[in-house]
Amino acid sequence: MEEEDEVEEIEHEESRPQAIRILRKRGEEVVVMEEDTTREVKRLWHSAHCVQWQQVIKRMEPLVEENKKLKEAVKLMEKNLEHTFEQLRSSAEQLRNVSEQKKEQDAELGRLRQVTGQLQEELIEDLKEYRQRTKVQFDMLELEART
Repeated sequence: MEEEDEVEEIEHEESRPQAIRILRKRGEEVVVMEEDTTREVKRLWHSAHCVQWQQVIKRMEPLVEENKKLKEAVKLMEKNLEHTFEQLRSSAEQLRNVSEQKKEQDAELGRLRQVTGQLQEELIEDLKEYRQRTKVQFDMLELEART
């Protein structure tokens, strides 16, 4: 059968923090301790507070590890995003260059079409003139052949 500690309350006439007498049995020896209740409450509160902090810290440890992993993932995502934006900028620059080249080629093609049109008109005029000369020469040959 296990013995329980005895607690004896000390009462005073004036209002002041109460003291308690704690009887503890250690082996064959009984130890009597008197403590101020305020101090005892503070000690108990401090002990409970420490235990709560230890529990909070134990619960936080996995969260700290997870937080580290999440920070690493965010850094990696930022690095990938930066690389993607750099590729996008490069592609946009290439697109601008190709667009400028196309504009220049379109302008050159327009000039070439204009020159080609002028050359066609000149060729048609030259051909008409050649036919006229040929016809005149043919007519002269025909006249000579008749005479």
